[in-house]
Amino acid sequence: MADQAKVASIDAIDSLRISITLFMERAGKALDEVGDAVRRTRTWIHDEQRSHWLSEKRRRQKQLDQAEQELYSSRLSTLQNTSTEAQMHVRRARLALDEAEQKLRVLKKWARDYDSIVEPLARRLDTLRDLVMTKYPKAAVQLTQMIGTLEAYAELGAVQNPPPQVSEESATPET
Repeated sequence: MADQAKVASIDAIDSLRISITLFMERAGKALDEVGDAVRRTRTWIHDEQRSHWLSEKRRRQKQLDQAEQELYSSRLSTLQNTSTEAQMHVRRARLALDEAEQKLRVLKKWARDYDSIVEPLARRLDTLRDLVMTKYPKAAVQLTQMIGTLEAYAELGAVQNPPPQVSEESATPET
């Protein structure tokens, strides 16, 4: 018969609908977390790290200035070769300042390039978010409607074709 549906299990369709709903919730949370991580990283690069390394550069510049002043004072006070310790202190302070300047250069590059690197990837996430937040709910609604239709169809089939009733005469075996 061509006008009959052959559905093995309405429960399997309901299980699919429940799985889609759970996936939507989990995927939505994961996408929100990723979006938050992208925003936090942008803020970290543009604001927090920039201010940290600028203040670190100022602090290290002061240490270098102080070390150079101590070296100069050492030279004036002894009027001979300067102390090796003061020279090493100046050298270490200069290396520390160079490191801070290098960190600032790298940070400036990352701040400049971050959006161009991350934005194409974030757009892909927006596409996935659109799929999860608009298409999947529609699919879940359609599955709910399908379940309702199939249950009504199953009830209609049961009413139109009731199971054969066994009469008492035919139910007793002949001996």
